[in-house]
Amino acid sequence: MTKLKTFNHVAAGVSQSFISRNNDVGGYWALGELYKDAKAPDYAFQLQLLDGVAIPSSRSACQVAKNYTGFLQRALADKGISSDELADANVYIQFNAEAPEGAIPMEYQGDPFVCTVTLRTAQGKVAVAKAYGRCFRNRWGMFAGRAG
Repeated sequence: MTKLKTFNHVAAGVSQSFISRNNDVGGYWALGELYKDAKAPDYAFQLQLLDGVAIPSSRSACQVAKNYTGFLQRALADKGISSDELADANVYIQFNAEAPEGAIPMEYQGDPFVCTVTLRTAQGKVAVAKAYGRCFRNRWGMFAGRAG
């Protein structure tokens, strides 16, 4: 049985990777693409990483869910954890979110978001990692995509 500390480490790794600029879909930052697709009133997405489902479903959200399902599987394998040890694994992204003062560096631009990664073990233990940031909605012509 894996220690909760190890699951916390995996959750933190998923959250930090998720908000990094290297998380892209079709050459654009995944968070900007998700924010573009986010709808009122909640401006949020839930990605279920055990089965690769995105709620609500959009092309970008489904691709990100698929990418991070694989990322989680590799992270678990790197720590010697069987995927059977997890009962649930979710990434919840809330745009236009309230962030604690000082959680987002002042030089960041855009609207605040919070990314919450929750891993629930088969034994009922819960590991949670939160990451805060800012982003703009990706609008056609506003940002250049990655080359290649």
